[in-house]
Amino acid sequence: MAAFFLVLLILLISLASIYSEVRPAQASQPSSRRLQANIGGELPTPEATLPDTSATQPPSETATPTTDPSTSPTDGNTSTPSDTTYPTSTDYPDTSASPTDTQAMNPPVSQETPTPVPTQNNAAKTPAATSTPTPAPTKSPTPTPTATPTVTPTETGTPTPIPTVTPVPLTGTPVLTRLEQVTDQAFGQNDTYVPNSWGVQKSRFVRTSTGDLFTVTIDAGQNLQNRQWHLLHRTTSATWEDLQHGNAGTEPINILRGPHDELHLFTWPGTNGTLVHLISTDLGKTFKSENVAGSWLKDQGYSGSSIDAKGNIVIFQTAADKPGSFLWSFYCVTTHQWTFHQSDIDYRYTYAFFFPGQHNDMTIVGMRDVKRTELNFPSASGNFNYVFNAIKYFYIKDVSHPVLQEIKVAEVQPQNNNDIDVTYLTDSYVDSYNRVHILYNNLYDGPHHVVIAGGKIIKDVKQDITDGQKVRITQDTKGHFYLITMSEDGKTLNIYPGSDTDTDGTQLAPVVKLDISSLPGCSDDDFCHSPTFTVPRSGNPLSDTIDGVYGNFTKEIYFQINLHGNADTKNP
Repeated sequence: MAAFFLVLLILLISLASIYSEVRPAQASQPSSRRLQANIGGELPTPEATLPDTSATQPPSETATPTTDPSTSPTDGNTSTPSDTTYPTSTDYPDTSASPTDTQAMNPPVSQETPTPVPTQNNAAKTPAATSTPTPAPTKSPTPTPTATPTVTPTETGTPTPIPTVTPVPLTGTPVLTRLEQVTDQAFGQNDTYVPNSWGVQKSRFVRTSTGDLFTVTIDAGQNLQNRQWHLLHRTTSATWEDLQHGNAGTEPINILRGPHDELHLFTWPGTNGTLVHLISTDLGKTFKSENVAGSWLKDQGYSGSSIDAKGNIVIFQTAADKPGSFLWSFYCVTTHQWTFHQSDIDYRYTYAFFFPGQHNDMTIVGMRDVKRTELNFPSASGNFNYVFNAIKYFYIKDVSHPVLQEIKVAEVQPQNNNDIDVTYLTDSYVDSYNRVHILYNNLYDGPHHVVIAGGKIIKDVKQDITDGQKVRITQDTKGHFYLITMSEDGKTLNIYPGSDTDTDGTQLAPVVKLDISSLPGCSDDDFCHSPTFTVPRSGNPLSDTIDGVYGNFTKEIYFQINLHGNADTKNP
């Protein structure tokens, strides 16, 4: 019996020893949970700093330097940290939604929530039609270059899905329904600059909801710095009346149509750095004026303007040369305030197209325009030493805190010292799926059509069309695409509808040639401007009938095209 109790005692002592060795291992588990909590919620998020572009930048971009994002403050010292940060998951414009309603010109007031004036810092909302909040404009009218860094988007983020588009079958055959001379007094003779036809980026023509047609021209005026602008209106008797005129400055002026048929003109009288905005609410009979503040150039600024369906407006200049700058002012329709910005870039990009977006964002497309020596090219043998050989796409996620992202669309090395228009930008367009279209002519292999969606180039298609330096793009009310250009002799307007299987204007049906030989154009780019017509960036919703103008030295010529070919149905 004693032996039994001895064995039992030894067994109990052994069990106690094993228990004391196992217990500390159980106590260590909470430290593992604390580590998991750090990974899940306490580590800094990507939004806190700028992306490291040196690790993700495509090799093709390294040859073209951009503003160094590292010069921008990223710590708590800056009062506007969102100027230098942006989540990679929302960098790019939304292209996944259904097509925008191109016919809705006047959004109901009930859909909009007023935002605070710029002096208030509390958050503000955009109209209820969108879900993206709109910060109030910044107090500082001119951000410093370090507040507007330029970075190159990469595929390391989460780009917006590319939309699925259903082809729209072709409807009818386009026909020319009107051809008239507007004036023969435009400035354009003796090879003297800047002529009326200069500037592919200019907004020249609008049509109101009442069917009234307006265009703007310049004449010689007093001298180079004091050309005279004219606002011309088509009357019910099919003549063109000169409604208003004034000092244009050096360049042709811009005209936009507001969502309630307002007319907006932008002029630079005396070419002295003063931007004048003229507004009419009675179809051009009377105008009010205001100066738009900003650090504007006092010489030729390659200006342009655009408007969206809500009435937000951008007016801009481009500054030379290395580094370059976009100088631009944004009018917010909810605050009724202009805010000026300077966005610095590596080189000057001119003949630019600006597009206010649906979510307080902005798209820009421009053509590099610098002296050959700034690119380390030999000088030209003639007097003109500039070269156009690169095109870029720029995107600003929030116009209130502008940070430029960019994509190099094209760059072609000149093959001799006298080639100028190596990559010539002819048009840019944002379609009903929010994709960006860029048309340019490559001097060595012809016209190209680039499509950008989700912050990436998804197509670069060579197009078999005539006169690639005058081509434009538009859609009809069904979303069908059309490329519109001119024959090289100026005797026909050439319409290239998209084919029945086309979804983006890159697959073309046979050309439709419209005879304009009674009032021809010509092949010169600066003295005979390309067809310029009613498009959304000038304030016109998409239509099955387009109205527009083209130039021929001192003549400005009006045309109307019914895209569906019903010659009996015309706009008044």
